[in-house]
Amino acid sequence: MPDSSTSGQLKALRDFFSAVDGADIESAAKDISRQFALPLDTATDWLEVEYEFNRLFVGPRAVPAPPYASAYREEPSLMGPPTLEVRDAYRRLGLAVPDQGATPDDHLAFELDAMVAFDALAGAVAAGEEAELGELRAWFVAEHMAGWVPRFIEATRGQGDVSPPVAMAASALEQWLDQAVRAVDAARQ
Repeated sequence: MPDSSTSGQLKALRDFFSAVDGADIESAAKDISRQFALPLDTATDWLEVEYEFNRLFVGPRAVPAPPYASAYREEPSLMGPPTLEVRDAYRRLGLAVPDQGATPDDHLAFELDAMVAFDALAGAVAAGEEAELGELRAWFVAEHMAGWVPRFIEATRGQGDVSPPVAMAASALEQWLDQAVRAVDAARQ
């Protein structure tokens, strides 16, 4: 039975997009399958999926679907304004990315991890800080992430016949973002 918690979904997506090898990808894909109740073929060649994952998201060559917000701005440049904006949001949450400057702060996995932090902080902040946290979360989801993640998903899907695990992760990410944006819109009304 899938865990319907948003935190579990976010962690599964974060783990997928931060995977470093085929074993990480397989583990995260299985978790996404459980968390989102999406089918996953048990006969998957995880080495092939790892090659595809690296080709799409990591490199060493230029990647067709970079997992960075700054790659989807009008004038893409890694470590540009979106990186600094999310770095400030992380600071306001009491977070910082590991090895700051090695990987841009606006990497999808870091942003999904920040969403986990938003959820964890929701019940732990002082009464006067709830509104500020809510406003920051609303900006992060409905303006920042909604401004680039759909284009990232489109870039991923635009690579032709992507493997089922990658397609599943893109669909799960899209599903999560749609729900998160709807929740923000409902809270604003």
